[in-house]
Amino acid sequence: MANILIVDDVADTCAMLQRLFARCGHVASCLFEGSAVVETLRTQPFQLVLLDVMMPGMDGFAVLRAIRGDAESKVAEVPVAMYSAVSDAGAMQRALSLGADDWIVKGTPFPLLHQRLDRFLEPGGTCA
Repeated sequence: MANILIVDDVADTCAMLQRLFARCGHVASCLFEGSAVVETLRTQPFQLVLLDVMMPGMDGFAVLRAIRGDAESKVAEVPVAMYSAVSDAGAMQRALSLGADDWIVKGTPFPLLHQRLDRFLEPGGTCA
């Protein structure tokens, strides 16, 4: 079982991903804005952040910079997979250069998404 933090401004997306991850034995929590991510990571253990790029206010790139720039704790070490409707190579390269561990395009079938993220998650979760 892994604890996953989903950061997406669309509540339906978060709820859907929570249900799908739960079927695999994981616990997923949602945040709907980027400004609370670093503080949440400081106070709760997560094995992965699934981070939307296009959000109002603090976008995913700014959140990623804040995560990677946090020197006070182990926050900067948490794997971050960007999760976006954008499939632009420039945006992907920007995210990777800022320290993202992966880039997944929204709409990727969940079994493939889980397979891509499985390397960051604790063993034991099985998808049904």
